[in-house]
Order: sequence, then C-alpha cells, then structure tokens
Amino acid sequence: MKQWWRRLHRWAGLMLAGYVVFYCVTGLLLNHRRDFQYFQQRDRAVSPVMPQDTTVLRAFIDAYKRQINRADDPRVIRIRDNGVIEFLYGAHGKTTYIIDPERGTMARVDKSERQPWHWLNRLHKSFQTSGLWLALTDVVGVLIIFLTLSGLLLFHYTRRDIWLLLGGLFVLGLGMVLA
Repeated sequence: MKQWWRRLHRWAGLMLAGYVVFYCVTGLLLNHRRDFQYFQQRDRAVSPVMPQDTTVLRAFIDAYKRQINRADDPRVIRIRDNGVIEFLYGAHGKTTYIIDPERGTMARVDKSERQPWHWLNRLHKSFQTSGLWLALTDVVGVLIIFLTLSGLLLFHYTRRDIWLLLGGLFVLGLGMVLA
C-alpha cells in the first residue's frame, strides 16, 4: 500500500508541477499588482474639442441626486442602451441607483459582503491586507516554487515520468491558450 501511495504521489506531482509553479508565480505577481500598474499600459492622447455648456447635464444629474438624497457625486454614471441611467457610489458600485427616466422608476441596489467568503477572498488579495500577510504569502510562494523545482531535480526519471511531466506541461499550455 505504501508503494502505491508513493507512485500516486509521484505521478500526480509530476502532472501538477507546472501548475504549481505557474500558480505560485502568478500569485506572487498578483500580490504586487500595484507595483506593476495593474498590468496595464496607459497611452494618453489629448485632442482639442469644442467647449460645451454643461449646465443642462449638471442640472439633470443634480435633479436625480436630490431625489436620491445625496449631495456627493457618483463615482460612475452609466447610460445603458435602453436609456436606463446608473449612478454608482462607492468602490465597485457598492450602492447603485438604477434610474429609468422614461418609465419614471428608480431602484437602489446595495451590495454587502457575505462572510466568511468575503474574508477568505481578501486573503487572496493580499495587496489589500496587512504587510505581514503579504510578506508571508510571498515567502510561502517562493518556497513552494523552490520545493517543486528541487523535487523535479531530485527524481530519477523513467520514460513514463517524462511523458507525465510533458503531458502536464502540455495541458497547462493548452489551458493558457484557451483562457
């Protein structure tokens, strides 16, 4: 039985080695996404446009702000294809007002976190948590990469092991292409 478990551990480890290293490297990068400007390049082009009078737009927004009973401006204003307007307040639209001016209806949607799932999700966003947690996740990620790669170097491989490792890397590559 012990021999069977060792083989199973070895074969599963060989198949998953690429995933483990990939998961750790991408996790380390995501921990520091602010340092990488959220992996975005922003090119800015400024063009001259005709100045416009914004009093009509401001009056429109202020009229709905009075109905909502809020003095602050929304972070985002969306205009949908069907003429529905959304005012988003807070991070990621924590409070959203959905206004249909043609029908004369307004709905308020308040988002709240479901615990403990929100707390667990924040652990995977270590850039939003304490510096100690960020350092711990970085150290663990680097250690897992080291253990995986050193484990791959310590084995005496059979032909089947090489095919398993290559098969796992192929499935990883296929998953990256399909994603």
